[in-house]
Amino acid sequence: MNPFREAIMADPWETPRSDVPTIHQTVFEQCLQGLEYVRRNKRSTALLIHGAAGSGKTHLFSRLRSRLAPTMPTATDRSEALFVWVRLQTSPRMIWRMVRRTLVNDWFRPLTDARSQFDRILFHRLAQIRVAEGDLEPWYEYMLQEHPDGLRELIDQIASNLALDRNTHVALEHLTFCRHRRDLQAWLCGDSLPEAALARLDLEQADEGDEEREDQARRTVLMLCQLAGSELPIVIGFDQVEALESGSEDRAALFAFGQLVSTLHDSTSNVLIISAVQSAFATRLLDDSRIADRDRMASFGNLSLSPLEQTEAGELIRQRLLASEEPLPPESQTELLWPLSQTDLAQLFSSGSVTPRKLLTRCADRFDALLQSTVTDQTIELPPAKTIDDFLEETWEMVVEEKLKTSHPEQTEEILRHSLPMAAQLIEPDLKVAHDDQLPDVSLILEGHSGRTGVSVCTQSNMTSLTARLKRLKSQSELGRLKRLVVIRDGRVPVSPTAKKAKEYLQDLQKGGAAIVHPTPEVLATLDALRALLSDARSGDLAFHGDAVAPKTLEEWFAKQFSNNLKEFVREIIDTGSPAKESGEDSVLIEAINSLLTRQPMMNLEDAAGELGIPTEKLVDIARRYPHFFGILGNPESILFRAVQKADHENT
Repeated sequence: MNPFREAIMADPWETPRSDVPTIHQTVFEQCLQGLEYVRRNKRSTALLIHGAAGSGKTHLFSRLRSRLAPTMPTATDRSEALFVWVRLQTSPRMIWRMVRRTLVNDWFRPLTDARSQFDRILFHRLAQIRVAEGDLEPWYEYMLQEHPDGLRELIDQIASNLALDRNTHVALEHLTFCRHRRDLQAWLCGDSLPEAALARLDLEQADEGDEEREDQARRTVLMLCQLAGSELPIVIGFDQVEALESGSEDRAALFAFGQLVSTLHDSTSNVLIISAVQSAFATRLLDDSRIADRDRMASFGNLSLSPLEQTEAGELIRQRLLASEEPLPPESQTELLWPLSQTDLAQLFSSGSVTPRKLLTRCADRFDALLQSTVTDQTIELPPAKTIDDFLEETWEMVVEEKLKTSHPEQTEEILRHSLPMAAQLIEPDLKVAHDDQLPDVSLILEGHSGRTGVSVCTQSNMTSLTARLKRLKSQSELGRLKRLVVIRDGRVPVSPTAKKAKEYLQDLQKGGAAIVHPTPEVLATLDALRALLSDARSGDLAFHGDAVAPKTLEEWFAKQFSNNLKEFVREIIDTGSPAKESGEDSVLIEAINSLLTRQPMMNLEDAAGELGIPTEKLVDIARRYPHFFGILGNPESILFRAVQKADHENT
C-alpha cells in the first residue's frame, strides 16, 4: 500500500495517518487562543481561515478536534470544550437545518470513553447545581441508580434556571435517563416523526412551513449552545462554504452564510466560529458580504495557511513513512527524503508554492515509479496510468454506492433542493432558481424557457404534518403563480391507510394539474453523489494527481454519463410541456402499494390485491409498468415485493 496516497482528509472525525505540528502551527495556536478568549470573556468570536486547495484546512480541523477530545472522565476542575464540524453541502435556504442536524449528530457521537458530548453537557449542568467531588461520571451513575427522583429534581431546576420550554425540558429528561435515544436524536435533528414515536417521547411537533422550520432550527441551535453553558465552550467549524453557491453570481449563498455567522456571534456567548475557505473565495466572501457580517466572520482574525517550507516537507514525508503499516524498501531508512531526492524536492519548490497535497501526490507518484522499476518479472503487467475520466468514473461509482447505502427519507428534501438545480442546469443551462414569498410550501422554484416550475418535497413521516402541508400547498397552487407544480413523494414514507385527508389533498392537487412524482432511492443517491462531488470540486477538495478538478470539468464529464433514469426524472420535473409519467390513478396505487410493502416487504400477490381492493391483473400491470418500485416473482407469478435496484449509474 502506498503510504502517500489518500492525501485528502474528508472528515476531521477521522484519525489522521500522520501529523506535523509545525505545519500551520501559528494558525492552530490562534484557534486555541480564540477558544481561550471565549472561555475567559464569555463572549463568542470568529476566525476566517483561508488557503490554497490542498493546503490542509480540514486537517487543521482534525488536529483541533483531536486536541479537544477528552482523554479523562469529565470533572469540573478540568477545562473541556465541545466540537462541531459542518460541511455546508446544502441549500442556502436550509442552512440552519443543516447546522442543527450536524450539531445534534456530532453531540450524540460516542467519544473514546463511550460517552457523548451531550453526556458531558449534562454532567456539567448537574454539577453546577449540586457540587460533586472528583470525576462526575461515577456521581451521575450513583444518582441514576440510587436517587432517580433527586436526579429528576435537578433536571427540573436546570430547566427552570434556563427557562427551557416544555419540549426541551422533556427532551433533557429523556437524555438524562437514557430513554428513547434514537427517536430523541431524530426529534432534536428536526426529523418528522410518526405520531406513535411522538407519543412515546411525550413531545410535540408543530405543523410548520418552510420558513418556520428554518427559524425553528435556528432557535434550536441557539438553545443547545445555551444549554452547553460557559463551562463548555463550543468550536463550530464551517468547511466547504463554497458549496452553498449555485454559481459565481449567487449572492443568496453569501448572504445566508454571513447572517448565520453574525447570528451565532451575537446571540451566543460560548462559541468559537471557524470558517475555512479557499483564498480566492475568501476575497469574494469578504468583498460581497455585508460590512457587519464581514466584521463578525473575522472578529478574532483573518488568517492564511502558508505553503510548506522545505523542512516541513521533509518532516511530513518522514511521518507518512513512520505511519505506514506495510514493509518499506531499505532506502526509506537511509535516505532522508525518500522516495524523493534532494534534487526532486528542490525542483518541486522551484515550481511555485507547495501545499501538503501537492507534496504527497509527488511522493505517491515517485513511490509507485520506484516500485515499478524494481519489477524484474516481465510477465507482470503493470496497470496503465489513470486518466481524468478513469479517476472520475472510479470516484463516482464509489460515492454513489456509499450514498445508496446511507440513503434515508429524511435527507430527500435537502438532496433535491441542493442538487436538482445542478442537474437541471446541465439539461437546460439558462434555468434559474427563484423564490416566491407567497409560496412558502414550495421547496424549490425553477424558471426556464418552458415556464416556472415549483417543486414541493412532501416526505413527512408524521401524517398530521403531511396533511397540513398538503392543505397549505393546495391553497398556494390555486394562486396561479406557477405554470407547473410537482409534488415529490418518497415511496419509503407512504401515506398511511388512516390518513384519509392527506390522500384527498394529493388527489385534489393532481386534479388541479400538479404532477406527483416518486423518485427511486437510486435516483436520489445519484443526485446526492452529484452534489457531494460538485461541492468537493467547488471547494478544491476533489483532486487528481494533486491538482484540484475544476467544477466545469466534473460537469462536462457528468453530462456525458447522465443516466437515463436520472435524465427522465429531471425532465419530468422541468419540462412543463411533458405529461406526468405517473397518472393520478397510478400515484394513488403507488402510495397504497408502498404503504402495504412497508409493513411487509414481500407478499402473496392475491393477498396484496385483496388488501388493496383491486383485481390481481391490475396489480400485476402497475408492478410491470413501475419495475423501479415493485417486482413480481414466481412462475406463475405469485409474489409481490419491493424492488431494490443497483445504483443508478449502472442503469444507463
